[in-house]
Amino acid sequence: MTSRSLALTACAVLALAACGKNADQPKTAEEVIAEAGELAQPEPGQYETKVKLLEFSVPGIPQQQADRLKAVMGNVGDQSSSYCLTPEEAKKGFEESIRKMSQNQGGMNCKFDTFDVDNGKIDAEMTCDGQQGMSSEMKLTGTATAQNTSMRMAMTQKAAIIPGGEMRMEMQMDSKRIGECTS
Repeated sequence: MTSRSLALTACAVLALAACGKNADQPKTAEEVIAEAGELAQPEPGQYETKVKLLEFSVPGIPQQQADRLKAVMGNVGDQSSSYCLTPEEAKKGFEESIRKMSQNQGGMNCKFDTFDVDNGKIDAEMTCDGQQGMSSEMKLTGTATAQNTSMRMAMTQKAAIIPGGEMRMEMQMDSKRIGECTS
């Protein structure tokens, strides 16, 4: 997954998390999309996103193989990238990202089990089910403003195709507006 994809996913997560407090049940995609239209729009401009892998483990596989997988994931995770959020994309707010998430993008069907936002602080949990019996649980905590996000994501994936049946990963993603678009 690219840093831009991670940033867009985090934006969608932020939008979903901002939809309400103390929800007893997950909201439907339509409810979330409608409420996301009421959020402040992100500011257009050039953004820099830094992703850092904090933890990676695959219980049940030999340590040497786990170390190789962690090294590969670390190379993918410890990166920064830059992207331009155009005025047209900014006007769409978070709705487009939410719509894509709710349309089974990437073969995963996701729902938010809990979400809470208080003064820009975010706390959310979501579960996803996918192809070949894959399931994911994700916990997200962080902060967001119109110009930046800081999100810590802890994820557990389970599937028969994963060595040992389970993978755990924790990442930190920080995205901030650094000026006007350069391209």
